[in-house]
Amino acid sequence: MLEALAIGVLLGVVSGLTPGIHTNTFAALLISYIPLLSTFFAPEEIAVVIFANAVTHSFLDIIPSVFLGIPDEDTSIAVLPAHEMVMEGRGLEAISISAFSSLFSFFAVLPFFALYLIVLPESYESISKVTPYFLIVASAFIILTEKGEMFEGSLSAWRKRLYALLVFLVSGFLGYVSLKYAFLAKVNVASSVLLPLLTGLFASPTLIASMMSNSGIPEQLKTAKLPSAGSVLSGSLAGMLVSLFPGVSSGVATVIASAGMKDREKFISALSSANTSNAVLCFAVLFAVHKARSGAADAFSKIVEPDIGFAVQIAVYGIVVALASTLLTLVLASAFARYLSKMNSALLSAAVFIFLVIFIYMMTGAFGLAVFAIATPIGLSTLLLRIRRVSCMGCLILPAIIFRW
Repeated sequence: MLEALAIGVLLGVVSGLTPGIHTNTFAALLISYIPLLSTFFAPEEIAVVIFANAVTHSFLDIIPSVFLGIPDEDTSIAVLPAHEMVMEGRGLEAISISAFSSLFSFFAVLPFFALYLIVLPESYESISKVTPYFLIVASAFIILTEKGEMFEGSLSAWRKRLYALLVFLVSGFLGYVSLKYAFLAKVNVASSVLLPLLTGLFASPTLIASMMSNSGIPEQLKTAKLPSAGSVLSGSLAGMLVSLFPGVSSGVATVIASAGMKDREKFISALSSANTSNAVLCFAVLFAVHKARSGAADAFSKIVEPDIGFAVQIAVYGIVVALASTLLTLVLASAFARYLSKMNSALLSAAVFIFLVIFIYMMTGAFGLAVFAIATPIGLSTLLLRIRRVSCMGCLILPAIIFRW
């Protein structure tokens, strides 16, 4: 299993550091090459690779968000406070807060991991009944917590909320149509219409923005800082909450956890805690009730039959992965900061964008490429309107509400 853990951590490093690449990408690749991989690894080992990849990614994905301003869906709302710290030369401090927040969050949710296995099988039906109402409340929370420009008064805030509502509804309609006709994107066993949908809404806009930006980065101070206990706890609990419901990402958990937070360090801590908490507990939900709450968990379920015995092993393996990921995040961030001024971030982003277009076509065909082409301008609109990209989560929340009713 050590070899599987190492491979999973390595893939998590690659996906975490590469803008636009999510754990779902590697999960899809692993599923598509199952016949080949099965000659070298047991199904349980491949499943461990997916789990280790997901956990490691939740640690490492903060690095491109902080230093390049290129987040994925889980770190999108951290870009501004993180960028401010980078421009002050405190990028490594922001990374250290994030890394330790993810580590502490992992250990904080382990008791909930066990609790899910015991309680969820009996209570899931009740939770399922209230899911549409929770999703409606979460939607309202996302829209109503949108803030206006400073010094422009309350009218600016309501204008931003109107923009957020429109983006939420448009992305929701696209998500509904995409999921309803998802069979058109099934060109192989690993195909998922979520790949072009989420890539277009969350990844490609930041890649395009990075290609058009050439801002310089100052030299970074070699400083580190531990997060506050309160911000870690609020992020962990928010991640725990959203893991129970379909269509809600850790980006939404961060909005919930950071509501009212003005301190940049606490904001980054809450985001990282929610990100890791949700990544881990999605697997607990899978083991408890066989429901996938993430692309990684879905791929995991296609390889092995989730059972309680394997869940205990996964939790133990996760401790090793979390400790290794913390160390790797700090070391790689230090190396990244040292060479940051020499990197051509626009060229890197362009290469990743081209790769994603090709990969989407290979995995989901012409229909997937069409979804990607429509989703990208919707995602770009959040940058132009200067609203949080979490409004694009309507692509999953709105269909989940409609399908449940």
